[in-house]
Amino acid sequence: MNCNCKLSLSRRVEGLPDGLSPRIFAGLGRSALAEILARARHQRFTGASVVINEGDAAEHLYLLTSGQGAHSVITRDGRKILVYWLTAGQVFGGMAMLSSPSPYVASTEMHTPGCGLVWNRQTIREFAMRYPIILDNALSIAATEHCAWQLSARISIGTEEASVRVARLLVSLACGIGKSVPGGVEILVANEDLAGATAVTPYTVSRLTAEWQRAGIIIKKRGRIILRRPEQLGVGNEAKEATDMRRSVA
Repeated sequence: MNCNCKLSLSRRVEGLPDGLSPRIFAGLGRSALAEILARARHQRFTGASVVINEGDAAEHLYLLTSGQGAHSVITRDGRKILVYWLTAGQVFGGMAMLSSPSPYVASTEMHTPGCGLVWNRQTIREFAMRYPIILDNALSIAATEHCAWQLSARISIGTEEASVRVARLLVSLACGIGKSVPGGVEILVANEDLAGATAVTPYTVSRLTAEWQRAGIIIKKRGRIILRRPEQLGVGNEAKEATDMRRSVA
């Protein structure tokens, strides 16, 4: 896997991949960002690898610079539920930024090979105190991304039919982690993931996706779905961005 992080011969981080503007560092000057990057450790991830385990001490903050992953939690009856998907430019392990040592509240697993930058807790806390905008950005991310996602999911579970919940999640994932491919938008997601995230049985998800495939709306492949006609899923304007992504390579 090619990594586009800018590294020196001694593996010192000198810059982010071109076009990557992590929200966590928005508003920082160039010199401050360079200082923070220089203190990071570069790490490669293999596909299907667990980077963070739920309940472990939060000792590191991670910035994903390439690849895709997801947060998950284990229920009391042993089921793994995906609660949030990750793509390049997003941070995880944010509990490491808190003043009091805390455990990670979810596990983080890579779905594809990728790479990222890692700071230990002491270092990222030092930078957060020196540059308070980092904490402002972290709070904004937690409120407008993570909390908003969970709130939307809970409202959907309580007010919408199963087919609408699954359709809405597919469109959301297409816009968030989807990759434009000939004929549609490819999403790395399995039926079990869709079921857990929408409180729908795997059987129902399998039935729905089979129906959508027969209608030409999606193409099912192992561990992935190609969304071909998002506008036919019946979720209104939310499908527009996914439709535009599909058309960009049509």
